[in-house]
Amino acid sequence: MALTEKQKKFIQDIAGFVQKYAGAYGIKVHSPIIAQAILESGWGESRLAAEYHNYFGLKCGSKWTGRSVNMTTKEEYQPGTLTTIKDNFRAYDSMEEGVRGYFEFIQLARYQNLRGITDPKQYLQTIKDDGYATSSTYVENTYRLVTQYGLTEYDKEAVAMKTRSAVVALAQSWIGKNEADGSHKTIIDIYNTYLPHPRGYALKYTDAWCAGTVSALAIKLGYTDIIPVECSCNKMIELAVSMGIWQENDAYVPSPADFVIYDWDDSGKGDNTGYPDHIGTVESVNGNTIIVIEGNYSNSVKRRSLKVNGRYIRGYITPKYDADGTQKNPAGSKTVSELAKEVLAGKWGNGDDRKTALQNAGYDYAAVQAEVNRLVSGNTATPTKSVAEVAKEVIAGKWGNGDTRKSKLQAAGYDYDAVQKEVNKQLSGSAGKSVTEIAKEVIAGKWGNGADRKKKLTAAGYDYTAVQKKVNELLK
Repeated sequence: MALTEKQKKFIQDIAGFVQKYAGAYGIKVHSPIIAQAILESGWGESRLAAEYHNYFGLKCGSKWTGRSVNMTTKEEYQPGTLTTIKDNFRAYDSMEEGVRGYFEFIQLARYQNLRGITDPKQYLQTIKDDGYATSSTYVENTYRLVTQYGLTEYDKEAVAMKTRSAVVALAQSWIGKNEADGSHKTIIDIYNTYLPHPRGYALKYTDAWCAGTVSALAIKLGYTDIIPVECSCNKMIELAVSMGIWQENDAYVPSPADFVIYDWDDSGKGDNTGYPDHIGTVESVNGNTIIVIEGNYSNSVKRRSLKVNGRYIRGYITPKYDADGTQKNPAGSKTVSELAKEVLAGKWGNGDDRKTALQNAGYDYAAVQAEVNRLVSGNTATPTKSVAEVAKEVIAGKWGNGDTRKSKLQAAGYDYDAVQKEVNKQLSGSAGKSVTEIAKEVIAGKWGNGADRKKKLTAAGYDYTAVQKKVNELLK
């Protein structure tokens, strides 16, 4: 029998909400759930569905605190014998709430074996065995709907490969989101769709959101079965350990879409095992350079460059992705000079296309572009000033910040790391102080206030947000 337009719309509407929420709850197959809604609600026309948006016959149980309605139903406690009873059923305000309510319902301990199942018939048999339905023909009747109406078409998205490239691409699309214009709220909103909230806590717009960003990547992509979901870096490590994906090794060379966790109080001596403060997504690795995309980096989503086995690295979360060819970058496959010549030959495109292509290949765009500029200008870039003199100019603001500073210094022939070390020395009297030490100096008035403090800390290579957070903690 052909579907009516009303039935087609019911399938599409239910399927849309199933696809929206399934991944956040670790459910990988959609077709049996759509079929359950059809069977349990009579295509959405039962009174329980039409008036109360309960499409799955969900009873209240002892823990339900929402609206309810008492209705008559039939249960098959003995094979072939139907018993009429009255019971309390959950009531919802919309179809979306009703579908989400289904996923909340199967968070009960007895349904946890549904996570990861990809075969629709196995899903139905498992949920039946778990006590979801009493009908002796429940699996047969529901699975018939799956095959009759081709509902497995909706499973294609659910069983898609989990790839590194998808994580990196999504993280790149969020670069620029920030607290100043409120655009970071979309990331926190994604995090809060994951129910129940980890430890029962909904992330606030004013909270630190670096771990929330990594979690939102997992939730948005439906990768919550391979990437920990938490708003605490420490809890993320605990989850990663339990999942067997934690690398307790500063010197580990990561792959794109691994996640690096930092400890700003790292002494720089030995393997870092301190309390974790921050987390970011590895975008690329080229030789000894790691490019990371981080949420809540100076209140924004932005890139950071660090070195393999560098100071502050606490360790790595290494999810078990499906293979997609985006593994470790070819370390040292080409020098910056070679790449710059290829850029001039037109191989890497122009503008943003060039930048994206180089970064996706694991190269440091700023370094390559600086070499391109040097070659074009014919400048042999022989340094004319001492490192100490240039460091003073950096502090005065002449050379910019971040990648811009690095690019300008390298184009002028200076050793960026040497200059930055001297900047740190001139500003703090030490080339390597912990966040706690710097925070104490801030409280003592050494680093000024407001924008001036931020400028000085940034110029010295410190993470202003991390320092300010520590200041707030010390002043409590």
